Amino acid sequence: MAKDTYFKRYIILIKRLLQSPANLEELKRCLRLQSGDDDQELEVSQRTLQRDFIAIYNLFGYEITNERKGDRRYLIKDRDNIKEYSQRLLESFELTDIISSSQRFINTVFLESRQPKGLEHFHGLIHAINNKYIVTFVHHKYWEEDETKRKVHPLGLKEAKGRWYLIAIDTKDRKAKTFGLDRIEQLEISNTQFREKYPIDLKNAFTHSFGIMNLENKEDPQLVRLAFTYKEGQYVKAYPLHHSQKVISEGDPTIIELKIFISYDFIQELLSFGEEVKILEPVSLVEEVKEKLKKALIQYDDKTFKDAKMKF
Repeated sequence: MAKDTYFKRYIILIKRLLQSPANLEELKRCLRLQSGDDDQELEVSQRTLQRDFIAIYNLFGYEITNERKGDRRYLIKDRDNIKEYSQRLLESFELTDIISSSQRFINTVFLESRQPKGLEHFHGLIHAINNKYIVTFVHHKYWEEDETKRKVHPLGLKEAKGRWYLIAIDTKDRKAKTFGLDRIEQLEISNTQFREKYPIDLKNAFTHSFGIMNLENKEDPQLVRLAFTYKEGQYVKAYPLHHSQKVISEGDPTIIELKIFISYDFIQELLSFGEEVKILEPVSLVEEVKEKLKKALIQYDDKTFKDAKMKF
């Protein structure tokens, strides 16, 4: 049996048990129905299912058990405390399965065209972080033509909007910085370890962040209230802007509240909603966004617009 069939079976079992407990017959029926959808034989014996439960725990961290006496239903233990990495790992396997399936359904399944985002450096950097190895690389910014040689002490990796970033201490000025993996070239991982212990709690630092933030920023996170139109509010409720999001008021407008650092990425996200959102507080954020909108309108002033056209 192909390995992708194993993984597909694991995903189906996890998703079914995340919905509600189920006995072995219900699980087998679920697999049987899914087999009919994609021409893969997924239904297996009870013994194989028991082996699947062990494999699922080892791979994803989901513990499947039937603890209650007389209850033949299986459930995922401590489902409310499942770690984020387990959920993301499951999503990754499911995405891999979808991409694999799309080769067979090329005229019906359409994926976005994407360029590599520096993931070829991922495993090497994980190795360097875990072993505190000094790293060097060439880095280039999108808004600057010049490339710079960097020597850093790597601390962690952060995902933001489909891109990955290296969090590291730049040995040039001893400041914590972020470097996009897709802008890193000529990566070299030395055998020399750095001994410094930096007082940076990355987990807490990113708790209230949106996208990539300035780690040198000493400001506290702020309470942000946003009013969305009813239609856009439905999307924001289904796909929250941030894990701290709370719905304060339903309807039109739909008002949400966030506790978050005001960053460039967050402001850009707000601007992308256009007239569908109004910032209620803090006042400082209202003024900053108003200023950016004014500058955007100036771009379309008759004279400014004509001058811009002439440049092109």
